[in-house]
Amino acid sequence: MKKTLAITLTLAMAASLAGCGGGSSSAPATTAAAAAETTAAAAADTTAAAGNDAAGAANWDNYDLKLSTNLAEDHVACQGYYAFAEAVEKATDGHVKVTVYPGEQLGKESDVTSSIAMGAGTCDIVTTGPSELSKYDATFSLFDAPYVFNDGDAMVAFANGDEVQALYDSLAEATNLRCLGMYYYGSREVTVNGYAATEPSGLKGCKLRVPDSEMALAYGAALGATPTVMSLGEVYMGIQQGVVDGQENPLPTINSNAFYEVCDNLLMTDHVIAAVTYTIDNSVWESMPEDLQAIVMECVHESCESITDGIQAQEAELQDTLKEKGMNIIEVDKDAFKANVQTIYDKYKDTWGDWLATAQGYNK
Repeated sequence: MKKTLAITLTLAMAASLAGCGGGSSSAPATTAAAAAETTAAAAADTTAAAGNDAAGAANWDNYDLKLSTNLAEDHVACQGYYAFAEAVEKATDGHVKVTVYPGEQLGKESDVTSSIAMGAGTCDIVTTGPSELSKYDATFSLFDAPYVFNDGDAMVAFANGDEVQALYDSLAEATNLRCLGMYYYGSREVTVNGYAATEPSGLKGCKLRVPDSEMALAYGAALGATPTVMSLGEVYMGIQQGVVDGQENPLPTINSNAFYEVCDNLLMTDHVIAAVTYTIDNSVWESMPEDLQAIVMECVHESCESITDGIQAQEAELQDTLKEKGMNIIEVDKDAFKANVQTIYDKYKDTWGDWLATAQGYNK
């Protein structure tokens, strides 16, 4: 399974680097075919590892699940969702089928997450940032806090490890939102018109788009800007029309949404090691037998690892790509930004409790 997802993500990464547009281009037709062709052999290994046999499979119900994402179809992570869907269907012998809906087709991220929390049945899985989950349990704001993790590997190791499962169980019991795992979405950087800042004072007066969360508003202000909430799908036009001056996102998202067309400066702040979750309707999850859950969970973790690898590979090249597309790459005084966010740590100390120390224990 791991090999399958890695192969598919490599193909997706190459396609994304070759020609990402404004967030609406179609995925290459060969991607799905390649995923389908390469998953069959690995699916047998996954099924065996999960302890499935013919008798067990015969007792499984069928699940047709809708997966919602706000990402463009050609984003490397979205291509990973298609690979995940292929892998799950093969590994469960067709008992679990996942249909991917990219580009906010089922609604904005916040609305879809809310509908799952209410058990509306309009969507089963949402790939959402921890910022949305923090609206239901403030502890999840830890994943969006600035400078908690040193890198993506540390974040993924913590987020998919055994210790954090208690946090996921608590959320599911209280809200119907079951976090199955997280992948590394990238290191968040700032793109902006003008404001060639190297420290927080240089962003004074800048209207900076941030996601709709308390933590994003807090770190946006700590960066020195005036944070402005806006959905990802509205950002390109918002910058183009001057509603906001810039935004902050990982490099693959900056590239796939063509923010280089509307922003001239890229500030390498690395202010958040960003995560995205696979979050499922807990009532749907609990309706699955444990052996089927085990297979789906393994597919999620393998997908998280493969998407993380794909994004890290992209990041290694995208600075040069974005420079070639006209952006000015500006190295900032990170110590100045780190000093400016200390108030956030003080504010959330009681909310996070021991989770901050546990998370930072994964840093090397």
